[in-house]
Amino acid sequence: MGGAEAAGDARYQELFNGADVSLWEEDFTAVTAALDALRASGVQDLRAWLEEHPGFVLEAAERVKVVDVNEATLRLLEARSRDEVKGSLPRFFAPETVKAFTAELLLLWDGGTRVELETALQTMGGRRIDVVLTLTRPSRERSDRVVITMTDITARKASQRALQESEARFRNMADHSPVMLWVTDVTGRSIYLSRSWYEFTGQTEETGLGFGWLQAVHPDDARRSEEAFLAANARRGPFRVDYRLRRKDGEYRWAIDSASPRFGPSGEFLGYIGSVIDISERKQAEQERERLLAGMDEAIRLRDEFLAVASHELKTPLTPLNLRLQTLARAARARRGPELLERLPADLEVMQRQVKRLSALVGELLDVTLISGGQLRLELEPVDLGALIREVASRFEGESQRTGTPIRTELDEVVVGHWDRVRLEQAVSNLLSNALKYGVGRPVHVQAGKEGAHAWLTVRDEGIGIPPEAMDRIFEKFERAVSERHYGGLGLGLFVTRQNVRAMGGTIEARSTLGQGATFTMRLPCQVPEPHARR
Repeated sequence: MGGAEAAGDARYQELFNGADVSLWEEDFTAVTAALDALRASGVQDLRAWLEEHPGFVLEAAERVKVVDVNEATLRLLEARSRDEVKGSLPRFFAPETVKAFTAELLLLWDGGTRVELETALQTMGGRRIDVVLTLTRPSRERSDRVVITMTDITARKASQRALQESEARFRNMADHSPVMLWVTDVTGRSIYLSRSWYEFTGQTEETGLGFGWLQAVHPDDARRSEEAFLAANARRGPFRVDYRLRRKDGEYRWAIDSASPRFGPSGEFLGYIGSVIDISERKQAEQERERLLAGMDEAIRLRDEFLAVASHELKTPLTPLNLRLQTLARAARARRGPELLERLPADLEVMQRQVKRLSALVGELLDVTLISGGQLRLELEPVDLGALIREVASRFEGESQRTGTPIRTELDEVVVGHWDRVRLEQAVSNLLSNALKYGVGRPVHVQAGKEGAHAWLTVRDEGIGIPPEAMDRIFEKFERAVSERHYGGLGLGLFVTRQNVRAMGGTIEARSTLGQGATFTMRLPCQVPEPHARR
């Protein structure tokens, strides 16, 4: 060996042994001969032939001669010397290694010069290691030599397996979780949706991943939800939003979607992991609670308004009554007999009217209490409707003359029914009182008749009329179509009237044109059915 050649070989050995990566050189002379013999025998497809003769791979491995290995290989294979490694190659085989050696055979067969693959080996100490093998043949002409570099990836593979196992556990947990879970990448695109999401929405991976999940969100909520999520993704902060989510049967259910950002070991942002929970029942309970609370702010408002109006209405008749009594008392104390006698009739009329008004107000309140408590009872007796109307109208004669509001009745036939006289008088009285109040200065028309087994009564005024938006509520408690400041009253008259009429099995309705008056029509069965006799 010349000096230059010896120097080059020494330099090669220095580099070979000093390399940090595992290197070894194999002599494939015997294997190459065996492959040539197969080719000569007519074998054209080595892969197919090996499938039929699987034992050939291990036989070929036994024919390989390990020419040399470096120090890194000794450390990797836990060998004490090169001689230990230069023995039989299959000693280092794990089950996966057979596949890697098959790839070496195919490399030689096809005339290739390089292949890289992952496999596993077994060290001299019996430990299993994961490696990346790079097999290089210097040239087609030197097919008997193969140089192998080997990189230990055991730790990396263990980490990958741990990650895969962790991911598998997560997916298993997520798929069996009662809530819907999801994971995104750094761009905000969904890379995982749990099985419960697909079962709830009816989506598939093809339609749900990425931003496809937004297709299951209600159109009115989708844009808002997307913007909220992307804003959270941009600032790497927590995310939470409520939206309506379409169930696979087409029904939209309220859901709460919340998530926290994921960060890697070095603090790098990885995306989000979040959950979606169906909160429809809770939402409905909240809305019902809000409605109840609103109904209570409303009930309290109506109560306060009623108390204010009731106080005003009750004081209204008491004030002139008290003034008249004071005046009479002063005249009596001063012994002004002629003056007292002169003003007594007029004062008594005023006082009687105010007492009557006060009594009516108290009566309405008592009736509301009876109605609300389900204690309204009927005392049925034969009643002549026409006679009752004339009697009630006569009680309003003084007010009719004083206000210039004539009451005109049309009662052409005798109508007799089996009714509660007091309740019927109260109903007719309330209707006439309203007509005189709201139609002041113009005639009030009262008509009555009979159609089959039912009697009917209409009271029509020519006054201010009722606004259309008030028609549905004028028969409710404490409701009125106009301000109490201008017309007074507790807002109970029509409510009590309707309850009385209903108790006798009848109906009452109103028709009106704003500015042209209102007509109230009451219909009653002439014979009150038994279920209506006691309430």
